[in-house]
Amino acid sequence: MRKAATFIPAARYFMEVAFDGTDYNGWQWQPDAITVQEVIEKTLTQLYAGTNIAITGSSRTDAGVHANAFAVSFSVPERPAITPFKLHGALNNMLPDAIRIRSLTQVEMNFHARFNAKGKAYTYIINHGQKSPFNNRYTLFSHQRLNVQAIREAAAQLVGTHDFSSFAVNNRQYKTTVRTISRIGIQEFGDLICITFVGNGFLYKMIRCIIGTLLAVGIGKSSPAAVGEILTAKERDAAHNTALPHGLFLMKVFYDESEMENFELKEIPFMYQV
Repeated sequence: MRKAATFIPAARYFMEVAFDGTDYNGWQWQPDAITVQEVIEKTLTQLYAGTNIAITGSSRTDAGVHANAFAVSFSVPERPAITPFKLHGALNNMLPDAIRIRSLTQVEMNFHARFNAKGKAYTYIINHGQKSPFNNRYTLFSHQRLNVQAIREAAAQLVGTHDFSSFAVNNRQYKTTVRTISRIGIQEFGDLICITFVGNGFLYKMIRCIIGTLLAVGIGKSSPAAVGEILTAKERDAAHNTALPHGLFLMKVFYDESEMENFELKEIPFMYQV
């Protein structure tokens, strides 16, 4: 069971975390399953001599979803005194190989990984070539070749500010289901199609729901024009099945709007270096 922190904060840190989500039940603590948050918190607590360190993520991720730069904030006590440089190194020495700390810096005491975020970038990878034992953990395999141009035309209708009720699960948890997708980029790396979403926020399973519909367009089961109709319907049943989680990567959490505007996917997400 997770225990609350009981110390006077002496410093606050920001981390970017990369993780392979295959063997984890998502980011956030679960009572009966191992999560990335739990593993990191237990490691921090060990480093701080048994003082419970609670960390806050920029969002949640589903079981099986990966991250290249998941954002985290947390406070630490005055003792033991560990510099950011040493803490960074110690965490990477102690954490399992599936979790790596990309960066760790000190921030203002009021910084919050979730509430200060301006937006996020996610990439979903589809393989419509041959199955490979080296990328099956990170790509969704399509048995059919996809019409990439049709997918581009369909995705273009989703850019902008819309009510995305048709592309999300459990919408009752939100005050509003309106979100803004500033752009959707589609890049091909051989047989791998990377679909990157940049926006101010995303609903629960929203990207995976969109991918399921774009896949239907790509194989000719649905038309690009139908995506606009699905969006307008504002009903989850109007869209297609939710895509599996293992092809999805949280690429970056943005705290500067210019950084969000300039973000570009430079290579296949699972090839990004930590």
